[in-house]
Amino acid sequence: MTATIFGLGRMGQCIAYAMSKLGYKIVCADVIPAEYKLKGLVKDYEFIHLKTDKAFKKVIRDHEPDIVISSLPYHQLLPIASYCITNNIRYCDLGGRVDVSEEINQLAKAKGVKPVFTDLGLAPGWVNIVSEHLANTIDNVDTVNMYVGGLPVLKNNLLNYMVTWSIDGLLNEYVDDCLILRNKKLITVPGMDGLETINTCLGELEAFYTSGGASHTLNSMKEKGIKDCSYKTFRYPGHIDIIKFLTKQCKLNGDAMKQVFQDGCSNAKDDKDLVILRSEVYAGDITTVFEKVITSGNTFSAMQKATAFSISTVASLMGGGILDGEYSALGYSDIPYLEFEKILNALLED
Repeated sequence: MTATIFGLGRMGQCIAYAMSKLGYKIVCADVIPAEYKLKGLVKDYEFIHLKTDKAFKKVIRDHEPDIVISSLPYHQLLPIASYCITNNIRYCDLGGRVDVSEEINQLAKAKGVKPVFTDLGLAPGWVNIVSEHLANTIDNVDTVNMYVGGLPVLKNNLLNYMVTWSIDGLLNEYVDDCLILRNKKLITVPGMDGLETINTCLGELEAFYTSGGASHTLNSMKEKGIKDCSYKTFRYPGHIDIIKFLTKQCKLNGDAMKQVFQDGCSNAKDDKDLVILRSEVYAGDITTVFEKVITSGNTFSAMQKATAFSISTVASLMGGGILDGEYSALGYSDIPYLEFEKILNALLED
């Protein structure tokens, strides 16, 4: 079986590694000649330097992949997704923008046959898969709370944060409005609102609304009649007060805030990160909590592992035809959870 991966940044490299471990032949393509990044990670692969915006079509036609995986930025997803849907090719991506994912899903529902899955990764992705699984297996659920945090192991700066992915994406999550389900209605709340303190296995962490992480889980929960559902980001206590001070009182713009994170929170070579994922499901007086911590390894950061291994697990199931069926635009509840958990845990333990 063949997996074609578009985008060979931090996540793309880790996806290529994981898909290779899962038995797929790897074809990678990027506009940046970054083949060297895979050397030592993947034994057998083909790298293609994309020299034009439309070159991806030839890559797909020439290699006839069982699954196409995009780890490109959200504004580059639609052309590849549209081509795959039109040509009946399985497709999945990391998402990153609600309106883009919605457009892809609507196109898949209208034209597609082979499955399409947007917003896979960590959040949205893994946390949604866990949360929907719990909501489907517990009776009389009324509230579902989802949390994810990417944190440094050592608190070595005032923000107690370490940059492990796109700063632009991070800032968008903070400042964009967020959709939540409240009293069975979808409403919009400001990013960085809803601050609360949660007692976790890492001690007390603060949590607040950020955009995008809930993805299509909100509609799924609404259809089930669940009353409340939301996604929040974990940080060490005190982080969001400083961010609000800089953005709201000091009125620093996006470029200035980007500089703050670049200069103040960049990770040194030996810095380690962790990811904490938590899902809370309430059914009357009964509370069910799933909580997991992922740590960095010698090759990949915790954020890479938690994000790339999750999408790779689902992509491997898709590529094998396990998720083929009458529906093209897949949701998190469509994933066979026990199989997902088994494959993902094996990747994490490797």
